[in-house]
Amino acid sequence: HVSTTSWKQTMSGIYLPRLFPPHIAERGLLYFQQSKVRNVCKTSSGRYRAEVCGSENYSVWLKLDSDLYIKDGGCDCPYGWACKHMAALWYAVRAQTPDERPDESDAQQPKKGGNPYRQQLSRIFSRTRYYDYYEAADLGFRLQNWLEDVAQEGPAALQQALPLLIPRLQDAFEKADDSNGMLGDAMYMAIDLLEEAVMENIPKRLINFLDKCLDDSRYFDFSEAGNKIYQIRARIWRLRGEWQAWQDYVAKRLAVTKSGWEHEFWAIEGWQVLQAKGDTAAAQDYFRRHLHLPKFRQIAVEQAVGQQDWTEAERLLREGISIAEDEGTLGTAHKWKLQLFDVLKETGKNVREIAADLAFSTSLSLPHYEAWKATFSAAEWPHEFNRLLARLSGQYSLRAEILEHEQEFDRLLALLQQHLSLYMIERFAPSFPEPYHDQIVACYLKIFAVEIDEASNRKQYRQLLNQLKTLRRQYSAQRQAMEDFADEIRERYSEKPRRPALLEELDRAGF
Repeated sequence: HVSTTSWKQTMSGIYLPRLFPPHIAERGLLYFQQSKVRNVCKTSSGRYRAEVCGSENYSVWLKLDSDLYIKDGGCDCPYGWACKHMAALWYAVRAQTPDERPDESDAQQPKKGGNPYRQQLSRIFSRTRYYDYYEAADLGFRLQNWLEDVAQEGPAALQQALPLLIPRLQDAFEKADDSNGMLGDAMYMAIDLLEEAVMENIPKRLINFLDKCLDDSRYFDFSEAGNKIYQIRARIWRLRGEWQAWQDYVAKRLAVTKSGWEHEFWAIEGWQVLQAKGDTAAAQDYFRRHLHLPKFRQIAVEQAVGQQDWTEAERLLREGISIAEDEGTLGTAHKWKLQLFDVLKETGKNVREIAADLAFSTSLSLPHYEAWKATFSAAEWPHEFNRLLARLSGQYSLRAEILEHEQEFDRLLALLQQHLSLYMIERFAPSFPEPYHDQIVACYLKIFAVEIDEASNRKQYRQLLNQLKTLRRQYSAQRQAMEDFADEIRERYSEKPRRPALLEELDRAGF
């Protein structure tokens, strides 16, 4: 029996595709070991059929490539695709197929002047123009196992293999359904190994390969691979003190990314180059010229706060809010406002304006609401509270949140009655104490009456009456009101033969 952690490593290096979950592969192997796979026959090149005995006898077929990877298959069991019967047939075919592959140690010996990994990769990559979901998962899985084998041979092997693999993998990634993520995982694994390969010595051909990748926009357009490769190359520039080459490359990237997060990334890299070079004056000037970018401003704010230079922190934040609002980047403006609130609190300054802005921006922010409220005296508060409600007259949900927090239940009930909706009543009803339950139930019943009148099929009737049943459990003291409501509904619609389903659902719901 094969454990869930080791099933992929069985069968002499031949792997079941990812389309078989481990528990299905295990059960397929068990069926094969119990001799439940019968009458295996090869019907054509790569096609096999058999009968697998489970709870019934099932007809199973598989189409395999020369390495016994599953390309297609089927079974007449009710499970559907990738069942244990298909896995059982795969094990049976594998057991009767001689391993005619060349010895791996021989395959990895280079021919004179050749790279030993070129032929291996040609076998792994199919000539398919497009990899569907299963083919992409299978290819990614095979490549990760191949990379593990190459990595065991050491940095020299990686330096030979990776420049061959990465471009082919990028090509495959662009023409594949990688929803499974296996090809992406293989690419990140390859780049991680590439970083290991340049830790000790850096041959010129590997540097040339890195430069070629960095000049290929596909590595940046389709994934984060380009940025990861850049980080490896940047470390080499740093180690070798090749500041001008590093600066030139970053400047080239900045020229083609005029805005957005990519532009910000490369702007930060330009600053890092100057810092690494030790050109302090140029780095400071560069930093000042890029304070319009949020990452630079965030660094400047953190430095000011760290030095407890609250005046500078406040200036930077207020300026940042103004820039963000002008650009329409409201998320950035909100982030600066949150930090400004903390700075003003730290220095004991008046937070009334910023707290109000944060408290009522969309939904109610209670910490900022309480901070805003604390800026008024007890005598001032009632008048200011009424002004607030008047200001928010069109924002029913926000007004309701405030009234709920202040436990102004009379005013909250009046608001709910004025703007009856199932969403609002369900959201705020649990806050009301027992003396208000009669009115709350009355609100619910008014809503149900409208909803039942507008409903037009049994499913809608059942849903509404189930909600009424739930309400009856929640408000047991008001049970009679709900029973009377059900009687009124029954009487009203008994005269309309087009609603027999409603009457049946009333009975089903126990009214």
